[in-house]
Amino acid sequence: MGVSTFIKLDSNIDYSFKLTLSAIDGSLHEIPTAEGIVSYVIAGAVNFTLNKHKLAFNSYNITDNIYEGSGEEFMRRMEYDLANSLNSDIILMDRKLSMDKEKNMKIPNNTIGIVKDFDPKIRSELNYNEYPWLLVKEENKDIISGYFKLNKYSWVFYFESNIIDPKKILTLLSICGEYPIPEALGYNYPLFLADKLVKYYRNKMEKAMDITKGKLLEYREFRSIMEYSRAKK
Repeated sequence: MGVSTFIKLDSNIDYSFKLTLSAIDGSLHEIPTAEGIVSYVIAGAVNFTLNKHKLAFNSYNITDNIYEGSGEEFMRRMEYDLANSLNSDIILMDRKLSMDKEKNMKIPNNTIGIVKDFDPKIRSELNYNEYPWLLVKEENKDIISGYFKLNKYSWVFYFESNIIDPKKILTLLSICGEYPIPEALGYNYPLFLADKLVKYYRNKMEKAMDITKGKLLEYREFRSIMEYSRAKK
């Protein structure tokens, strides 16, 4: 893995956080029509204030749309558009920032991207026993990247951030990963909620989507059904 920098929490550093934080995620559903694939795409944000080491929920945002074609790239764009519209002090995303930057996405300032899936061989090699820890793999003027693990039972996750302060990143990740919910413990509570939020709203559209199953509808007919369902949400 080359030269890396191992970071632990430093009790001598008190960031005394008083800031706003938003977690962004997206979801989609693709339906075949007579003209091709049509995608229902949704992006959501869960917004918090962070006072010292305590997170407090503030609000949430939802944006959705219907697109012709596969929805992956539309979802990527919607997530970044939403993130850049919020003016939050810290942005959390379930995204690989370096890849999205290459796709000309505008990365908001002070963003941390967390990636769950990466080379399992690398994950197996990262077996440090002092928790929480963060390992900086690469650092340049734009993006810092590496791995972190918050407790004995959590997974190792890959991260990228344009916050060029690894101790601050680890402190923020530790605060966001200490909530005692099995699916979120050791991961990231705000991103966990953002994922649940977008899936909840996506699933509310399932009834309308089910109407189209087994029917090769015209795009205009499909869009009419979906727009009616969106208006009723």
